[in-house]
Amino acid sequence: MASISSIQLSRGEPDLSLIDPVQIPKSEYLALSSDPHISLCPTYNIRCFKSVRDVSGDWPAAEKDGPGKLYSHASPNYHIFQTTTFLKVWEETYAPALKAELCLVEVRTEDGRPVIFLPLAIFIRNGTRILSFTDQGVADYNSPVLFACGIIWTRLQAENIWQQIQKALPVFDFADFNNMPEKLGNLTNPIFLLANKSNSADSHANILSHDWDSIQKSLVRPKIIRRKLRRLHELGDCAFVTTKNEAENQALLEFMLREKQQRFIETHVPGFEKYPEKIRYFNEATRAFQSAGVLHFSALKLNGEILACMWGLVSGPHYYGIMIASNLKNWAKYSPGHILHYLLIKELKEQGYNCLDLGVGDEEWKLQNCDLIIPLKRLTVCATLRGRLYEMHKDIMSRLRSTAFWQGVRPLKWRLIRGFTR
Repeated sequence: MASISSIQLSRGEPDLSLIDPVQIPKSEYLALSSDPHISLCPTYNIRCFKSVRDVSGDWPAAEKDGPGKLYSHASPNYHIFQTTTFLKVWEETYAPALKAELCLVEVRTEDGRPVIFLPLAIFIRNGTRILSFTDQGVADYNSPVLFACGIIWTRLQAENIWQQIQKALPVFDFADFNNMPEKLGNLTNPIFLLANKSNSADSHANILSHDWDSIQKSLVRPKIIRRKLRRLHELGDCAFVTTKNEAENQALLEFMLREKQQRFIETHVPGFEKYPEKIRYFNEATRAFQSAGVLHFSALKLNGEILACMWGLVSGPHYYGIMIASNLKNWAKYSPGHILHYLLIKELKEQGYNCLDLGVGDEEWKLQNCDLIIPLKRLTVCATLRGRLYEMHKDIMSRLRSTAFWQGVRPLKWRLIRGFTR
């Protein structure tokens, strides 16, 4: 059995030194440990499913809730990337491309109450069986579905439940859980407590509960954005629009994928030709989330021409901005992406949303225009010798890719590949 630390759990008296004082004071711990009805290392009933169609009805689906509705999901707490709506699309697109084996874990108390559900998958890379969240670039937050079941999540509790989950999982060599948030609603994410590495980036968002003047002050150069917007209005019919039907979705989707591929080519990085499953994902996800009533596809248009678009999802009053694309070849001087972001904030504010979440990534424009940073962490687990060798190779390659030599060679590689393909 793999361990993420040198901690050895005992079925007898728990070691007080393992309790994180930030999570639970020693006095409270002593009170809990003296209560015969509370176990600090409980035993759970755990089941692992290989398909979304087999999971229980306790697993949430994406659903349309008005932005004015109180959306706390006290039980359960989750992001939209852990819903069955997302997981079905992932199962149809990414799972076949990766030849991945889904491991949808349901953890319950001994009397059957749900505690935590984990959407995981195992895929093979270079002969190594890798366990990860169902993500691979299309989920901004990797977290469990967490139920309010009265557990005070400490490092000790998290270690206990993780060791039991490992026993229920298929064999794997290496686990890599990135993009993990600390909180789900008002509940602590127990997997976050086990994190042993910093994440490659944090998430960034705009808080919309402030007044409009305060929101504008958090943006970079809003006066310049408004001036460029006025110039677009002088050129004709400039409008912010959201899609209303499948045909409009398809038009924006084709624009988005085309412009993103153009950016990949211009920056000499791998694009959709290397990851065709991403195109299939967005095609399937557009239909699935539109059907669920949670797709928010918006655009900036001038005389009917698309200048920029944003593919987003909504969950109660929370908006997730997943992918933005702009026509920079013809309209770069007007900063269409920045204008769209500005108009989108205004639209969501007027409709009663409380957050525009731009997700993971430390791009400069996010750092300049967002007033909330959501820290993320990472957990890696070496379960076997092969897993340890894989991690060593991964770390070496990461350091190599950060060198000036690699940064210079990589663009040349993709110019040659694309030139040969043409």
